[in-house]
Amino acid sequence: MKICLLVHGAEAFYSGEVAKVAEKLKNLGDIKIFVTGAISRTAAIDEKINLEFWKGLPSTLLKSNEKDFDVFILLTYSKSAVSGYTYAKTVLERSKIKKPVLQLEISNKTAKIWNSKNFDFKDVLELLRFELVDPDIEVKNFWKEGSREYRRVLAIEKGELLLIDGLVVGRAKDEDVVIVAENGKIVEIRGLELKRHGIEKLMKKHEKIDLEKIKVCSLRRFELKSVEAVKKKGFGVAFIDHSGYEVYDFAENCEGIVCVGDDTTFITSEILFRFGKPVLGIVDGDLDIVINKKNVHPISEIFITKHDDLAGEIVFKRVFCERNYVQQNFEEIRYKIVELLKSSGLLIQRRKLSEI
Repeated sequence: MKICLLVHGAEAFYSGEVAKVAEKLKNLGDIKIFVTGAISRTAAIDEKINLEFWKGLPSTLLKSNEKDFDVFILLTYSKSAVSGYTYAKTVLERSKIKKPVLQLEISNKTAKIWNSKNFDFKDVLELLRFELVDPDIEVKNFWKEGSREYRRVLAIEKGELLLIDGLVVGRAKDEDVVIVAENGKIVEIRGLELKRHGIEKLMKKHEKIDLEKIKVCSLRRFELKSVEAVKKKGFGVAFIDHSGYEVYDFAENCEGIVCVGDDTTFITSEILFRFGKPVLGIVDGDLDIVINKKNVHPISEIFITKHDDLAGEIVFKRVFCERNYVQQNFEEIRYKIVELLKSSGLLIQRRKLSEI
């Protein structure tokens, strides 16, 4: 039997359950483990779990790999069991997968069978020791009224950050958050303390938004583990603009990365530390504290600017010549950025990232 194990959330790895479940499933057949998020991938590295990283959405992973597996197991560690089941139902409805699917929710050690045509999960459940439940989960998170589209954010809690396509757009004021769009533009987000700078970045990234399909998620403040850096040689410097999820495209082979955006810098710094590589962050102090800083390369630095978008645009054009990677050494790039930001009048202050 060929088994696909899709893991959702860093906490699933840090709890030790991924390793336990994977080891037990080996007794039933060939197993392949997947994650879709950069933070989950980082937790997998910390826990030394070998897996494959899928760059797209979980739903596309399931659909694209449906022919290659006999059964799919979704392992979640959610804020609550209900939010975990709600997440799974949304993913599965979008994937339209027909193969058998079992969800394992670590938060309360329960399991739900979502699709069991021609498959009996009895042996799997006895082996894993998760209690089978059948909660009634109703999901209505997208609808239209006239020219407007509406999307309810599922399982968000007061105080959590809302991310659209990886960009922070605000903080929840209550548990009912609804995104409203018209003609591909977000016109309102109900129940959210809006971060207009985040919305501007999002609309700059997308000429038009497909509200039904775009990645939307809520995020609690969380911590990655304290780890020891593993030094890996690299050459050249990469450029990432408000999208820390791109870090793994360059982490193995570059000498360092230049980041635009406060949270992007912190996330990238944490991940790159595991490869023994530094970051230079172009920021404006608009930090949402998505991640608690634990691991920082000693030569990583931030440049506090009057406007990080503008500063990043100038650096991308003048230093990187509008490329995401240049074959220059890290210190040479640092010098060029400092001189450029000074001459443009955008640089307010330089600080070591470890001091923030």
